[in-house]
Amino acid sequence: MGEHGDSGTRLRVTLLGAFEVRVGDTVVPVPGARLRGLLVRLALAGGRSVEPAVLVGALWPGAGPSDPANSLQSLVSRLRRVLGAASLVVQNEAGYRLDVIPDDVDALRFERLAADGRVCLRAGDVHQAVRVLGQAVELWAGPPVLPGKAWLETIRAEATADLAEAELALGQPAAAAARLTALLAADPVHERAAALLMDALAAQGRQAEALVLYESVRAALADRLGADPGAALRERHTRLLRAEPAVGAREPVREKRSNLPEPLTSFVGRDDDLARIDGLLAVGRLVTVLGPGGAGKTRLAVEAARRRRHEFRDGVWLVDLAAVTEPAKVGAALLTSAGLRGSAMFEPAARLRVEAGDVDLLVEQLDGRETLLVVDNCEHLVDAVAHLIASLLPRCAGMRVLATSREPLAVDGEALVPLGPLALPGPDDTVEQARRTASVRLFTERAAAVRPGFDVDATTLDDVRRITVALDGMPLALELAAARLRTMSLPELTAGLSDRFRLLTTGNRTAAPRHRTLRGVIAWSWDLLGDHERTVAERVSVLPGGVTPATAVAVCEGTDVPAGDVPDLLAALVDRSLLQLAPDAGRYRMLETLREYGTERLSEQGVLGEVRGLAARHLAALTARLDPELRGPGQVGALRVLGPEYDNVLAALRHLCDVGDTGAALTLALDLTWYWQMFGRHNEAAYWIGEALAQAPAQPSPQRDCAEALLLLNRISTRSLMTADEIQQREAEMRALAGRLLSYTELPGLMGAMTGMTLFFVRENDAALTVLNRLAEGSDAWESALAHLIRAQFAENEGNLEQVRVDLAAAIDRFGRVGDRWGVATALPMRALLRQYDGDLDGALDDLSQARALAREFGSLSLTDEVFIDLRWIDLHMRRGDDDLAVAMLDATRERMARSASPELTVLLNALESGLWIRFGQLDRADRLLDRAEAEMAAQPDLGGDHGRAIAGAMRAALFVERGDAEGAEKALAAAYAAGLETRDMPILSLVAVTAAGLAEIRHRPAETARLLGAAARLRGAHDRTDPRIREMSARAREVLGADGFDKAYGQGWSLDGKTASIEVGRFGPRIGQ
Repeated sequence: MGEHGDSGTRLRVTLLGAFEVRVGDTVVPVPGARLRGLLVRLALAGGRSVEPAVLVGALWPGAGPSDPANSLQSLVSRLRRVLGAASLVVQNEAGYRLDVIPDDVDALRFERLAADGRVCLRAGDVHQAVRVLGQAVELWAGPPVLPGKAWLETIRAEATADLAEAELALGQPAAAAARLTALLAADPVHERAAALLMDALAAQGRQAEALVLYESVRAALADRLGADPGAALRERHTRLLRAEPAVGAREPVREKRSNLPEPLTSFVGRDDDLARIDGLLAVGRLVTVLGPGGAGKTRLAVEAARRRRHEFRDGVWLVDLAAVTEPAKVGAALLTSAGLRGSAMFEPAARLRVEAGDVDLLVEQLDGRETLLVVDNCEHLVDAVAHLIASLLPRCAGMRVLATSREPLAVDGEALVPLGPLALPGPDDTVEQARRTASVRLFTERAAAVRPGFDVDATTLDDVRRITVALDGMPLALELAAARLRTMSLPELTAGLSDRFRLLTTGNRTAAPRHRTLRGVIAWSWDLLGDHERTVAERVSVLPGGVTPATAVAVCEGTDVPAGDVPDLLAALVDRSLLQLAPDAGRYRMLETLREYGTERLSEQGVLGEVRGLAARHLAALTARLDPELRGPGQVGALRVLGPEYDNVLAALRHLCDVGDTGAALTLALDLTWYWQMFGRHNEAAYWIGEALAQAPAQPSPQRDCAEALLLLNRISTRSLMTADEIQQREAEMRALAGRLLSYTELPGLMGAMTGMTLFFVRENDAALTVLNRLAEGSDAWESALAHLIRAQFAENEGNLEQVRVDLAAAIDRFGRVGDRWGVATALPMRALLRQYDGDLDGALDDLSQARALAREFGSLSLTDEVFIDLRWIDLHMRRGDDDLAVAMLDATRERMARSASPELTVLLNALESGLWIRFGQLDRADRLLDRAEAEMAAQPDLGGDHGRAIAGAMRAALFVERGDAEGAEKALAAAYAAGLETRDMPILSLVAVTAAGLAEIRHRPAETARLLGAAARLRGAHDRTDPRIREMSARAREVLGADGFDKAYGQGWSLDGKTASIEVGRFGPRIGQ
């Protein structure tokens, strides 16, 4: 039990169904409600300390004792006596804690199992989800015996629904139906349970019962809540009425937690090195495996990571830098390899952050995650890797790095694992002794793979000993040599190696002996290839990101290698250990040491540039073909092709820039534009478009001007890296560029929509709308969808929700018709907002769930996206009256943020969370959160931006309003209003307006309250009748003014235009506008 005692003193607390305390195997009675209350409060902390003030407030909720500290200490002493051991209740600087772990408390164990089961369900592991959720549901012995138990009841209901969803996914509709029927009997308006039960009934052919169930739930919702069924239920009802096939439970999206390649051969030796890596990673955060090429660094690192992959909640990721040629692109390679996103996917979420460089993007993605990065092949980029790792480690507390390199990174805290040769057999070793040495084991296993039955015995021992010693125990050399046994006898292999090394002695005598040995084995392996095999091996070496049969055929163009033979030739190179199978089906990779040798051979032949040109031409054509597929039904399939080829495509782009093929380089960069946009890789886009433009002719042309616009857009998106003068200069450049773009009658591809965005950036709104209107009404459905989406985003920003409705419906419809899942995922959160304003809170929740599920098909969500969705969910739970669920979710979001050092997100979460505690009347708690947010923004003026200052100012003013401090509220509102104006974001000004209405209320000016609430509605573009704060203020003002008086004053604010409404907010309270 560790610090929590042995089995005889282990403390366990039962709260589900009955109250019971056990110390070891003995049931201990705890007399008195207050003493039990103390135990429960400490138990629910799960071994964490609880502040004395929190305990006093919980145990003496009314008028507290005259001496709280003494009274609490006395109660703690009684509890220690009852439990029979003072060590079971520990006092420290933070307060008091019970000597338990969370699993010692059945309620906490239940909560953990429910959460773990949901993670399994969302990750697509439905079998594990059924097992874990089944344990959780079984643990529920009855209603919790504790105060404020609603949160556990909610978790129980959701766990039951999750288990039913998993059972449906496994084809067990009867079990799911029984479970859901019981859940609905207890809560007839649980819409998710009803929706799943409809699926379960339909899956059993009981569609009529499913329709009856819908009507029953619809009636219950109307009777109890005065509401209609949400979107999820309505869609199922429609599907049943149309007699469409039952879809059952939605298949959970499987979220990848690793990209480590599966081993195709056994791992031999290196046990001591594995143990050393394990020990170093346990106490440190950066371990570098050192050794020459061919020493087995990559295999060792991958094996070490594979064995620890379950220890890292957010995954273990291989970042292979062999294909990266640009030091500036190391960060982008890390983002790509780890399946991460360059920036916020959801447009409103993007407002929560200031774009920055790769380091800041990586911090946003990795901070708060428990991740192991295996950074492979660092030696050719050692300075760039060292600087990046040194920047990330202090800011990403949950990240560990296992690197491989031929030289140390020389970063503080780096621990080194130098690799020597595998253990060699001694000259006098017996057969059994030799078999136990790592070098002999490796050679024997690989030899047996190509020559079944091969073994070390008395007849083969001498030859095996000579081979392993001659090859210095180098793993790659041993594997290459063993592969030769497919066509040679063991004595022939031994003799051939002897001849090869005699030749080596006349070579480069300054090279390290092991390097000469390895290169000798590679050269010999190369020379033993057939002509066609050798040609393929040499030519695919120009592909740093791996090879497919198609790319191999392309680089072999002009040779005498028949295209139809290429697949078999690649398989033959695998047999000879010159290629390895990659994780992606039909893909191969060549070890960096072998690739270097192959490119040297091409250089000696004088054809290296020609072969790279063939690769570039093929990859440019492939990208041009895949680019339009990224915007249609083949989107996911295109990403599966382009993702693995991405490093090769960038190598092609680098080659085209280097040889001055400006037209091809610019075309390829433009063809990558939407791929970069989908993943928010603004820095990467700016870099490569800039490289391509640097080689292009300076005279304007449609292609060059489109590229210039994209370059400026992506640079504007990284504005935190620029001074104010630079931003103004680039906006001036963009304005001049926009004029030229408008002069062209037609622009290629999606450039028209990008031009519209460019014009919006420089506030040429009329011109932007002209461009977008033309696209929206055009014949290309996808371009029309994108134009509608961009128009909707800008209309929402201006508070024109009627236009948002029109454009958003058109965007979702067109994106759906063309099969663009990315577009639908991007649009759904905005539709959720509209549904929220319409009062369809269940529909809004469903939209957010769909958006998150779809977004995860394109990579792990960024922390910004996760927090954005969480905050929306929390707000919706509050609007539904599910305060306990909102608080529980807020705690989970806060826990995720606690593992993060992202100051910007922390500031915004503190500011937004303060509003929730103001709502709950916990004003001191809200005050502390705002103090933290304001201190952070004062220390770093750019932190949070104008959006952050406006939100924090509005929350501060709301806090003053709740405390009745009109003067303080005026001052805070003045700051919030000024920041809100700078955002040019009408919904933000609407938030300020609602707080101004609160100020009017404490001044006893109900007409002003109503008018400002109307102005707030005008600014956001909709009445917001599900917001508890607005609803309560409206009710109080209506009570004073009467219904007609309130409606008249509210209507005056609502009838204003957006500009006048914003002025109205600034005018209220004589000092706000000053």
